[in-house]
Amino acid sequence: MTAHPLLRVHDLGVDFTAPDGSALHAVRGVSFTLERGETLAVVGESGSGKSTTALALNRMLPGTGRITTGTVHLDGQDLTAATERELRTVRGARIGMVFQDPMTALNPVLTAGAHIEEVLRAHGHHDRAARRAHAVDLLGRVGIPEPRRRAADHPHRFSGGQRQRILIAMALAGEPDVLLADEPTTALDATVQDRILTLLGDLNRETGTALVLITHNMGVVARSCARVLVMYGGTVVEDGPTAQVLTRPRHPYTAGLLAAVPRLSTPSGTRLTGIAGSPPDLVLLGPGCAFADRCTLVEDRCRTAAPPLAPAGDGVRVACPPAARRAEPLPAPATPVPLRRPAPGAVVLEAEGLRKTYRGRGIGRSPAPALDGVSLTLAAGETLGIVGESGSGKSTLARILAHAHRADAGTLRLRGEDITRPSRRTLHTVRRQVQMVFQDPYASLNPRMTVGEIVAEPLIAFGLGDRAARAARVADLLRRAGLDPEAAGRHPRAFSGGQRQRVGIARALAPEPSVLVCDEPVSALDVSVQAQIVGLLTDLQRDLGLALVFIAHDLAVVRQVSHRIAVMHKGRIVETGPADEICDHPRDPYTRTLLAAAPDPVPVPHRERAADRRTGVPA
Repeated sequence: MTAHPLLRVHDLGVDFTAPDGSALHAVRGVSFTLERGETLAVVGESGSGKSTTALALNRMLPGTGRITTGTVHLDGQDLTAATERELRTVRGARIGMVFQDPMTALNPVLTAGAHIEEVLRAHGHHDRAARRAHAVDLLGRVGIPEPRRRAADHPHRFSGGQRQRILIAMALAGEPDVLLADEPTTALDATVQDRILTLLGDLNRETGTALVLITHNMGVVARSCARVLVMYGGTVVEDGPTAQVLTRPRHPYTAGLLAAVPRLSTPSGTRLTGIAGSPPDLVLLGPGCAFADRCTLVEDRCRTAAPPLAPAGDGVRVACPPAARRAEPLPAPATPVPLRRPAPGAVVLEAEGLRKTYRGRGIGRSPAPALDGVSLTLAAGETLGIVGESGSGKSTLARILAHAHRADAGTLRLRGEDITRPSRRTLHTVRRQVQMVFQDPYASLNPRMTVGEIVAEPLIAFGLGDRAARAARVADLLRRAGLDPEAAGRHPRAFSGGQRQRVGIARALAPEPSVLVCDEPVSALDVSVQAQIVGLLTDLQRDLGLALVFIAHDLAVVRQVSHRIAVMHKGRIVETGPADEICDHPRDPYTRTLLAAAPDPVPVPHRERAADRRTGVPA
């Protein structure tokens, strides 16, 4: 008998029906195999087909989605031909799934233990006491502290990383052969991300469960996976061993992704290179290569026929004949662009001894201190990066600086004037001078307003210009933000995540502020879009002389854009200094912990711990 791989995907195609009835080709001709105990990463921009491929493996496509071509074999069983009854014995039991957003994947009215017990009951565990004990054991295995007590807590009582661990415990309850993890670390802090990746790696070693990790974070890929598939426009454009693909990219798209990845080892001011253009409209895809319009190696034949995956040496296959012919792989450059240094002594914003405590919620909950004596200064034209784990006080500080919240104690000054307890008239001036860019652009943009109305709203609120002047100002702001002024008549839903973030930036710039507070503005964006937004903010600061507060959990991104970095922990600033000094020579133990936890896109043996290779200290 011929041995077969655990999972074999051959020529998989998935279509969705668009509202006008046309076919949207989300996945086209995807093929790969997965052996027992193997770790495989699937990477690419949003819309490349990563998540759709994962859902198709389990036959869990939503609504109008359908598999149109190909087969999916699990241990020889063709899942594309399986009945719904047969699939119920596969989902959870043979193939487990960890979804991207744990808060929406968990039922808010069920406790953590009840979630896991529900999975166990669905897979034939009928003894209630045994299910409860097993649920507690699984919560302990995934690192939830005091699992017996926490099993009775509801999802809102857990942090983001802990909720992700609950999802992993649910996926492991059926003891699957394959674990599909769809962006399990997106928007998580470096230390929480490190713990989640360590947990997945430990489970892979201890149980032999094969892991398919869907992500846009190249550092996560280098840290966790032995093989990588690069997807674009619904197809696989490159695959091979992680070390080869990430250090010697063959396909222009792979090289573009890597050029956009920030690295902790790169000095402050390094310019990240995004990929020019936008991903293709999947409804309008032609017969040729989906990347042709953005490619630097495009030839006439690339537009007439989709290139097949072909061997390119070292176990790598690439869907690009021009790249396959090259003697040397494509480079992944990073261009240093020195940051403009602020004028000495030109302090625009100053905080001294800021304190903020939130009242406890629920019976027995004590007040929670968010800020505990925070002091900082910000000069005109300077970028101050603020990093720290969730709960360290970063967002509370941002809202106090922007006067969205008020501090309980301490002093805040704008250009030397005390604005801690401003009058209504002074507050009006402060809010014009200090504007904010939020983390989720879709949630912060009114879906009923057009983009032009959204950008013009601050102009109306502050009484700036007449109708004609405002229209001209809106067009100029959209152009500065990298958008076509013709987009002013469209609604936010018509834009991608990166484009919506540009709208948010244009709105913040409308009243001509002197300080821009950016709260996690790139945390949920693809690396190529992230590079574009970071470059845009850097250019705007240089051109307009803005002072910038840049809050993020990605230390590499913060280093690229910041003159100085402040590290926050439990409501305090534990270390501050020049960006390169903080990243290269950290003094505080907490700063060293953050740096050790940050994944690096330079591949190492895929099971080696990040903390081990950075500090030599077991994590």
